[in-house]
Amino acid sequence: MAKLASGLPLVCRQVFTLRKVYGYSGREIAGRLGIPERAVEELLIQAARWYAQADDLDVQSLGRGPSLTKRLRSRIADE
Repeated sequence: MAKLASGLPLVCRQVFTLRKVYGYSGREIAGRLGIPERAVEELLIQAARWYAQADDLDVQSLGRGPSLTKRLRSRIADE
């Protein structure tokens, strides 16, 4: 996952890591990074879109099956 996350902008990568790796809440992340909670939500959405659209996405490194990627791509396409 670290290799995939390296392609994200710094703050987006920090938010994603704090949420998905360490399990912090949106409020906790906002407090730690000094950003609004809404920004945390937007950055998590940005990270999900980036992962869903990555051409070289290795879903096994995310610890999830391909159905997660398909669901994210479908959700993005519907917007």
